[in-house]
Amino acid sequence: MTTGTGHRHAMTGDEARFTDIYRRFGQPIHAYCARRTADSQVADAVADTFLVAWRRIDQVPDGDAALPWLYGVAYRVISHQWRHRARSRRLKDRLRSLAQVDEMAPDVLLVRSEEHRVVLAASARLRPIDQEILRLTLWEELSHADVALVLGIEVTAVKQRAYRARQNLADEYRKLTGDRKPPAARKGGDS
Repeated sequence: MTTGTGHRHAMTGDEARFTDIYRRFGQPIHAYCARRTADSQVADAVADTFLVAWRRIDQVPDGDAALPWLYGVAYRVISHQWRHRARSRRLKDRLRSLAQVDEMAPDVLLVRSEEHRVVLAASARLRPIDQEILRLTLWEELSHADVALVLGIEVTAVKQRAYRARQNLADEYRKLTGDRKPPAARKGGDS
């Protein structure tokens, strides 16, 4: 290789190996990504896959075994893209629903605002760990497994704590309002 100053740069063993991997498997990885993601994101998925391969060149298996390894990386890259797009869609939906608030009648806004205030007050009475579990599961919409990773606890503990946190929130809501059921439980129309 020649650098900008005209000097030749000898390729290291890792660079030569990476170049060989890219030449051999670039097309199959491109095709794999093209079948699984939007046209506009194929190039990024391929680039991210090979970036991981470069960073972990010592972990890439030799020979033909590199292809399934690269497929695994591409799968994770595309899964990340899907999660990112899903989060973006949910955020856009939330923003749209906030925009619709302006179109609601003032009396509906007042009732919702008061319920929102009471729910926030009830949640403030919970233990900090219960508040965080509710935020992660309900607001951030993380799975129990993801919450376990965030908090560094077992999935079964997250499930138990999430259940108890929802029960405690409902109890605190009832204490503040004297109501038999919190707003979410009344949605079905039974009171």
